[in-house]
Amino acid sequence: MNNTFNLTRFGWYFKKHTIDHGRTYLLSLVAAVGIVFLGLGLPAFLGVGVVTQNYQYGMYIFLIWLGGSIFTSTIFAELSDRKKAILTLTLPVSHLERFLVAWLYTFPIFLVAANICFFAVDSLVLSMSHPVIEPNRLLNLFDTKTPGILALVAFMVFQIPCFWGAVYFNKLHFIKTAFLFFMACLAITILNKAILRLVSGGDLSSYNLFFQNQVFIKGKYYSFTLSNSTYIISWIIYASTGLLLLVSAFYKLKEKQV
Repeated sequence: MNNTFNLTRFGWYFKKHTIDHGRTYLLSLVAAVGIVFLGLGLPAFLGVGVVTQNYQYGMYIFLIWLGGSIFTSTIFAELSDRKKAILTLTLPVSHLERFLVAWLYTFPIFLVAANICFFAVDSLVLSMSHPVIEPNRLLNLFDTKTPGILALVAFMVFQIPCFWGAVYFNKLHFIKTAFLFFMACLAITILNKAILRLVSGGDLSSYNLFFQNQVFIKGKYYSFTLSNSTYIISWIIYASTGLLLLVSAFYKLKEKQV
């Protein structure tokens, strides 16, 4: 039998993980559904009853971004408890199989469950609302104003660091990961702004880390943004960084001992 990955062994471990944690995951999902219902219900049942596409989109991103991040931060929580860690680490499964089960639950399974629950609640709330100005429309993730790809990027940006933090930290996984994440963003922003000011030779009147920037040179404003090729390269760098974090998390998991 392959010691790195065996499909039958992987299936049994996936089933065991589901049985052991399924109830907790289900209760967490119910709590998230309640929060979404409350968030969408406030504008739907108060005032003129209008629930705009932008508001629905904000609630959707809130659910998958914050909810997904908190859920991911707890995926290896049992390794922080010595008694539970003994049972977990002595199971006859490989580190790769353990890693893949955690990844499946925090990424594809979470996304599918979150989308089903959100749109079910959204449809229910909109069907119960009676707007006096215009009829409410269900959120459309294929609309250019509320793109699903942007929501997915927002999900991935913090999801991968949270997965990494779930392995690296023994306690307060989400808080420690969030602190490191925002400190890293702050450091990158300050450094990037200093480099742009040095290169342009002017004062930045408008600065955005990932978008268009404006610089003031000798009484004139100049706008600049990334070229198509540079834009693609930047996305390759972001994707490579995320992959490195996942690889780092995997090897850290292999080092875990009781």
